[in-house]
Amino acid sequence: MKKLFALLLMAALVLGLCACTSEPAKSDFELAESCIDKSVEELYELIGEPGEKDYAPSCLGEGGEDGNLYYDGFIVYTYKEGDKETVHYVEKSE
Repeated sequence: MKKLFALLLMAALVLGLCACTSEPAKSDFELAESCIDKSVEELYELIGEPGEKDYAPSCLGEGGEDGNLYYDGFIVYTYKEGDKETVHYVEKSE
């Protein structure tokens, strides 16, 4: 009986230590924010491709395109020039 109690006590301590040291999982929105000023490929690796996206001539730079990548609950704004597309801003949507 003492061995069982000691084993249960050790298991509770180990589980308690694990719970204290683990970080909570980041949301897709937070992961997208971590990609600002990084390539859109890094964004896709973290959270996948958007449900929809559209592009228009850029207000940010000459000859490029501004992109809107629509995810569930937020929009990622990008700047695309040639083969290079960079995450510019992330905003929550309704």
